Amino acid sequence: MEHFVGRIQASNYVYFTEDELSPDGTRHNKPLYITVHCRDILIEKVLIDNGSALNVLPMYMLKEMPVDESQMKPSSLMARAYDGSPRQIIGTLEVELYVGSQMFLITL
Repeated sequence: MEHFVGRIQASNYVYFTEDELSPDGTRHNKPLYITVHCRDILIEKVLIDNGSALNVLPMYMLKEMPVDESQMKPSSLMARAYDGSPRQIIGTLEVELYVGSQMFLITL
């Protein structure tokens, strides 16, 4: 895990060496999930998506975290759901996200 995190820091991208790839190599469309710590909560199955325009935290997960609403900053942004319908962004929250022992400051 430490080696993986070091590569993210060094290049700002997720990549794999040949010996780390599955037998399918790069010819698959399976999502990459990792487990992280955020605000003393273990969050499993965090989707890694280098091309994502937003970092989305589902409401059910927000409710499990020790977050006071005053810690959220209002947002006037709108997002589009998979079906194209507009969705209001509730707000943004800056959090320390730990992958292994490495901390990343992320805005959700």
